[in-house]
Amino acid sequence: MPRSVSLSALLIVAFGGLVSLGVAAAVAIGWTVVRDLTFSLVRERASQTIERLEQGVVEHLEQAERDVWALAALIEQGRVSLNDEALLDTTLRALLASHTELTGIGVASLDRSVHAVLRRRDGSIESHRERWGFNRDPALETRLERAAAASGPVWLEPAYGGRLGEAVLMVVHPVRRDGLLVAAVSAGISVGRLSALVEGLAGADGTRPFVLFGGDRVLAHPLLRLVPTASRSEPLVPVGRFADPALRRLEEGEPIPALLSDGAGVRGARVRYPDGRSELVIAKDITGFGEVPWTIGFVLPEVFIHPLLAPMRLFAFAALAIAAVAVILAVLLGRTLARPVTRATAAVERISSLELDRLEPLPPSRLRELDALARAFNAMLATLRAFATYVPKSLVQRLIRAGRPDAVPSRERDLAVMFTDIQGFTAIAEQLPPAEVAQLLNEHFTILARCVEDEGGTVDKYLGDGMLAFWGAPEKIKNRALRACRAALAIRRAIEADNARKRARGEPTLRLRIGIHRGPLVVGNIGAPGKVDYTVVGDTVNVAQRLMELGRERLSPTREVAIVVSEAVARETATALRFAEIGVLAPRGREAPVHAFELLGERAAVAPAAHTGAAAE
Repeated sequence: MPRSVSLSALLIVAFGGLVSLGVAAAVAIGWTVVRDLTFSLVRERASQTIERLEQGVVEHLEQAERDVWALAALIEQGRVSLNDEALLDTTLRALLASHTELTGIGVASLDRSVHAVLRRRDGSIESHRERWGFNRDPALETRLERAAAASGPVWLEPAYGGRLGEAVLMVVHPVRRDGLLVAAVSAGISVGRLSALVEGLAGADGTRPFVLFGGDRVLAHPLLRLVPTASRSEPLVPVGRFADPALRRLEEGEPIPALLSDGAGVRGARVRYPDGRSELVIAKDITGFGEVPWTIGFVLPEVFIHPLLAPMRLFAFAALAIAAVAVILAVLLGRTLARPVTRATAAVERISSLELDRLEPLPPSRLRELDALARAFNAMLATLRAFATYVPKSLVQRLIRAGRPDAVPSRERDLAVMFTDIQGFTAIAEQLPPAEVAQLLNEHFTILARCVEDEGGTVDKYLGDGMLAFWGAPEKIKNRALRACRAALAIRRAIEADNARKRARGEPTLRLRIGIHRGPLVVGNIGAPGKVDYTVVGDTVNVAQRLMELGRERLSPTREVAIVVSEAVARETATALRFAEIGVLAPRGREAPVHAFELLGERAAVAPAAHTGAAAE
């Protein structure tokens, strides 16, 4: 079988020629507009870099918030106990391992005991436990106080981490039970790890990213990744004393609003040095991680954006843009063409299982071939829905599951059979117009069919105002007699409820008689080549019909639903159902009489029957 190719892939390949033409056009355009686009490229690069830095930093800080929220939830739900140090340590280590940028995570309880897991600079992880008791640790007290006043994660000012030798940015989350604070969970990201993160986000093209805390202290910078400079008295280094000359001279920089007037909050300044060099400082303020705003940005030597270097970047941007447009167009076109085909395929699969009620007609298409496919499918769907009204859906579904039409030949089976009949229906029909008679029967048979199918039965046919149904074919099922009786009881409840509604509307009510018998039958495809029915034939059907007629003769005519079963059915279901013997039936052609029982209802408590007579009450 030849390999298939998707429409989307084919169109992407076809658009390769367009991509080549686009790249050539970009080269030609670039040589003519390079000078005019220099500032635009700088603005675009600045915006992209700032956006990348902001998204990366915010993503990891929000991940830290999710970490402490998850840990607090585990403790509040009792899934992690503060007293189970082994489980708590395992949980902390798992959270720390899942977030590689995290430096530490821990829990502080109200008795001033701390259980934390830390990641050192060499990557090793160690557990740390302390119990302060009545000794006051200012950092611990701050965490507990902020957690007590918070309803969710709250960020603290960077503090010196003695065990790590550098400043740590920490988020705290309260742990409450019954509204009372029981502990505070916290997670920290060290200045060194945050510096490594922003350095990786900025890329390796000569930029020096940074994060300032409050605009005057350095929170992250590539230099801090290498050499910790924090102390307990000064966790963060002021900008005026930092080793980066661009940050030290930032206040003296020359604003360049025309270069970065993009409306996204990005600002820029040009810092000039005595030796003639100059650098651009691009920055943006962000909030949401504590009471003090942050400033994220990067330093870029101006030589990197000299107009003589812009053409190469222009060519790359033009080539990528045109390639992206070509791919997007190819994907959109491929999806546009494939969507109706995919929808039609799914619809055909549902048709194979006769899920016609869940199908919607295919919408028209502007493409001639796809529109013809939709019209043909919709015509087929309308035909199948009309056909389905004449064939029992449950029967066809079971025959389909059998695998092939000849998989259900005529054979003898032990089945349970139900016959129903509306008492006095002729008198009712004479009082109603034909259309109302048809509607009455349709509603009645809908109730009966639903009850039969809910118990795994198969509706064989409707005979005037009666119905024939059976259990045990084409698929074998257990408890056939019990299922038939349950279906009959469900029919009784449904008819009684429907009669109550009819009486409220002043409409005629129905009285139903049901006969149930179990025994051997011939079941299968029976009929002539032009018309075949899957039906049952045999004496068991006749007995079920006579039991139904006996209910009409022996039981009160005012009873809404009378259910008469044979002794075989009563004996089999006596432990679950209640019966009352009503007489003996002597069907024509049978030597042995059939004892008939009225099905009264289900037993309140199932108890084993001691003998056959337990079926009667």
